[in-house]
Amino acid sequence: MSNNYQSLASKVKKYCSIDGLSRYEEAVVDELKKSVDSKSMNYERDGLGSIIFSQSNKPSTGPIIQIAAHMDEVGFIVQDITDKGQLILSMIGGIWPLTVIGTKAIVYNTKGKKYEGVFGHTSIHILEIEKRNKVPELKDLYVDLGFNSKKEAQDNFIEVGSRVCLSGDFFQMNNDYVVAKAMDNRAGIAVLEEVMQRVQNKKLNNQVYFVGTVQEEVGTRGAKTSIQKIKPNIAIALDTCASHDTHQAIKGIQELGKGAALRIKDMGTLMDPKLINYLMKIANECNIPVYKYVAQGGGTDAAELQYGNGGVATITISLPQRYLHSPLGVCHLKDLKAAADLLEQFLLKLDEAEFNKYIKYN
Repeated sequence: MSNNYQSLASKVKKYCSIDGLSRYEEAVVDELKKSVDSKSMNYERDGLGSIIFSQSNKPSTGPIIQIAAHMDEVGFIVQDITDKGQLILSMIGGIWPLTVIGTKAIVYNTKGKKYEGVFGHTSIHILEIEKRNKVPELKDLYVDLGFNSKKEAQDNFIEVGSRVCLSGDFFQMNNDYVVAKAMDNRAGIAVLEEVMQRVQNKKLNNQVYFVGTVQEEVGTRGAKTSIQKIKPNIAIALDTCASHDTHQAIKGIQELGKGAALRIKDMGTLMDPKLINYLMKIANECNIPVYKYVAQGGGTDAAELQYGNGGVATITISLPQRYLHSPLGVCHLKDLKAAADLLEQFLLKLDEAEFNKYIKYN
């Protein structure tokens, strides 16, 4: 691995190892607090739980920028417990049940104790023939923790609402690919921390807020509350996106190892063309690998960020990922570094004059 990538790889490993379902992101918050220099960066919280960092020596003038990466990951909570002690699930975020069947489940009881189990399924040897060619649905999914009864599960403080997380240990593949669970969006959180560390002691001519948002996977809720506090002129969502470079994937532009991807359009946002052009200008001047694409599904925090303060110039900087919302996702460190480089140069260059010339609607 290139030394240029080592810092980002260690950050990805650190954040992907944390369990943080939507509404339960506090362990990610704690790691961010610990990792960010408290002398150089201040933080505050909004009422929903998002964490907002800014420079201790932040200027009082210049364009206001919000860079948001969501902290939460998809998973499940317990909806019911069968008489045999197996857990019936309610989905948090969007998961194709087929991707988790037969993998390890991590369950937290009401006292925070962690249990390991299996996302259960009926063995093919005893599965009815008519079901073998059907895609499993959420109603077919359950978790087996080895309990023999509902009472035993309850005696271990497993109950309705207990968290159920996906599992997948971090590892590295050839050619600077990194693999882990919760890559969406801990890869974005890793880049967010990287950029904070690069600029924390630099004199900027803008007011930048780095935000770890909550509950993106269930409706971009943290973006909606945090932008009400910050009231930025520019908002950037930093998130993963689906790559199209795997066997039988539909045709698309995004692929791993090609650089940071600037999203032009998705289901919730038409990105600001002036901001797109300005970021492409910086990328070309600084020789940073960046390209544009149109998303063929999904959305990001940008869908809410665009509505802040009477309308905000908004864009999503995407990190292409394989196998989203499954126990193991794959990203490329070149793409993460390109996103960090682009954001760093953007913050170093943007001042009031640049904002008025290239981005502001006059």
